Amino acid sequence: MRRVRGVKSLSEYLKSINCDMSASTIYRLLKTNRIPCRRPSPSILIFDLDVIDHWLSTDIEREAIK
Repeated sequence: MRRVRGVKSLSEYLKSINCDMSASTIYRLLKTNRIPCRRPSPSILIFDLDVIDHWLSTDIEREAIK
C-alpha cells in the first residue's frame, strides 16, 4: 500500500497526478466525511493513495453521469 501522512502530503500527491487540490479543499472534504482517510489519533491523518485513486475515479464517474 502507498500511504501519505497529512493534508500537505496528499495535496502534493494530487498535484503530481494533475488533480490539483488545495489543503483547504481537502480539509473541507474531511469535515464532511467525503474523502477517505484513517485517523489513528485526532492530530494524525493517513491517506492510502490506492484508495484515494479509486475515490477520484468513482467521483469523476459520478460527475459524468449527472
